[in-house]
Amino acid sequence: MVKRKNTPRAGFIPYYIERGTVYVMLMKPSDPKYGGGEFQIAKGHVDPGEDNITAAMREANEELGLRKDNVVSVEYLGNFLGYTAIYYGKVKNKDNFDKTTYETGATTWMTVNKFLNIGRGLHKPIIKAFADKVKWT
Repeated sequence: MVKRKNTPRAGFIPYYIERGTVYVMLMKPSDPKYGGGEFQIAKGHVDPGEDNITAAMREANEELGLRKDNVVSVEYLGNFLGYTAIYYGKVKNKDNFDKTTYETGATTWMTVNKFLNIGRGLHKPIIKAFADKVKWT
């Protein structure tokens, strides 16, 4: 089955704040066919019968190792790229993550500014919108 590009998708941005600086966790695909070779937001298709938040959390677990019990709060950021629901959530412990799946080549915590310099271009407007919501400094 060929998946169309406008299939509903969902993503999640975990973050923490340390000394007034916001850090977001991002992933780099293990193969460019999974979304390019730059650091980006964890996201993916919404499976049949799944709602957007469930899909976003599942994708964050698969691609970042995010544990549900490590999330303090979840907020809806908005719909981006015409079909991708994005959520964000503060984590309790920046080091309490599980192993990722084969689609992930690397994960990292990064400041918003660093991502805006080196991250995936398609995701930069999403991170800018996130930064406006969190009121980072």
